Amino acid sequence: MKNKEKQEHMKNKEKQEQASRLIERHVLHNLCLTAEKMIEEDPDLLYNAKNYKEDKETGEYPEIFEFWAVSEWLGDRLEEKGEIIFEMLDFIVWGRQCTGQAIKLDEVIQEIAEELKF
Repeated sequence: MKNKEKQEHMKNKEKQEQASRLIERHVLHNLCLTAEKMIEEDPDLLYNAKNYKEDKETGEYPEIFEFWAVSEWLGDRLEEKGEIIFEMLDFIVWGRQCTGQAIKLDEVIQEIAEELKF
C-alpha cells in the first residue's frame, strides 16, 4: 500500500472507530416495526417531525428506511445536521434515510463523532 493510501485507510479507520464509540453511547434501539405501525395509524407523527419537509422542486418528501431511538443529545446533533427527528413513546427517533450499511459508515454519524472527538 502506498503511503498516501495507507494514511487515507488509517483516517477512515479512525473515523469508523469514533463513530462506533458514539453509536455505543447514543444509538439505543431499532424501532422500525413500532414506528412504521404508529406512523401508519397517525401520519402526523412524521409530518410534524423536525426536518421532514416537502422538496419544493419535486413535491416529494424524504424517504426514510429505518427508525432508531437515539439519546436526546444525539437527536439534537442530528437535527442540527438536517436529519429527520421526532418524538414517539418517550423516545427521540431518528429517521435514517439510508440502509444496507452499518450506521458507523453514515457520513452524518462520522461527522458528529469527528467534530466532538469521540
